[in-house]
Amino acid sequence: MTPTEYYQRELESGKLQPDPAQAQAVAASQRLYDELLAAAVRPGGWRRWFVRPSAAKGLYFCGQPGRGKTVLMDYFYACLPFAEKTRVHFHLFMRNIHQQLRTLPKSPDPLVIVAKKIAADIRVLCLDEFHVHDIADAMLLAGLLKALFDHGVTLVTTSNIVINDLYKNGLQRDRFLYAIALLQEHTQQIVLDGEQDYRLALLEKNQAYHVLPRTQARFQLELKFNALAPCPPKHNRQISINGRKINYLALADDVIWFDFDALCNTPRSAYDYLEIAQMFHAVLISHVYVMGEAQDSIAKRFIHLIDALYDHNVKLILTAEKPMNELYSGRRQRNAIQRTLSRLHEMGGRSYLAKPHLLRGA
Repeated sequence: MTPTEYYQRELESGKLQPDPAQAQAVAASQRLYDELLAAAVRPGGWRRWFVRPSAAKGLYFCGQPGRGKTVLMDYFYACLPFAEKTRVHFHLFMRNIHQQLRTLPKSPDPLVIVAKKIAADIRVLCLDEFHVHDIADAMLLAGLLKALFDHGVTLVTTSNIVINDLYKNGLQRDRFLYAIALLQEHTQQIVLDGEQDYRLALLEKNQAYHVLPRTQARFQLELKFNALAPCPPKHNRQISINGRKINYLALADDVIWFDFDALCNTPRSAYDYLEIAQMFHAVLISHVYVMGEAQDSIAKRFIHLIDALYDHNVKLILTAEKPMNELYSGRRQRNAIQRTLSRLHEMGGRSYLAKPHLLRGA
């Protein structure tokens, strides 16, 4: 199935509504799809010994949150009929790059080594939510992008920011301008500027706080997770947060679902919750229970967790065994928990849901 056929199927099913900006993005996706497949069927295929392939001009989908950028990128990714592709959230991609650089032996150009390793396995790199706020990312992106493009990797990415405004007002931005030039040369910028915020419409259908017994909670959250997930999920695995493992129930790109105990009944610091808030735009939590004096440490972690999610405009859906005002029965955390409950209430409102996810350093 081609991107155009995929998009048409979603329109006919009612999952999407006609949108001129999205139609333009699909046309650009189809152009790239055709070019990639044409290269793949040439004699020798796209990988030929001793010949470095040239990267096809990629795509840079940008615009306000909720305009369908990620959905359209995922349609394109799903249609590609070869395995030499990967799709990852930009924050996770950059974290992996930094980890690789730390483990490499000394080299005059370590970014080339990293890029060669990536290009050996993939032809198309899809990055969701491209943003640059961290100076450490900004200082290496030009070299990394050049090396990837030089080694034949095609970039398809989404962003809330047009290319020219990336890392705007950032420290030493002059050193980042070459990265902007590379993106302009190697990607086609498509602005999705429709008036409809599709993600907000979906989130507004889901209350943030649900009082449900355990037997119903898992089923309800599974439905809500599947509605938010931008791609097929992974289930019952672990992620590494600041060097420590944490169990999750489901993960799909920047949407994650935890059990309450995994988040708050294990040793965690406020920095762990900040990392989660920066990595994920939507967090689901099941089985929040009543906390008393004996669970003060759990209550403190819950307070830190909600603070981090709130400060980064993370969209939250949770299930609990009791209404909000009955979640804490102790005394020591009473004042702090009142602020938390106030924030939980606000996080279910339209004005909060309409806010863009705040990322690292934003």
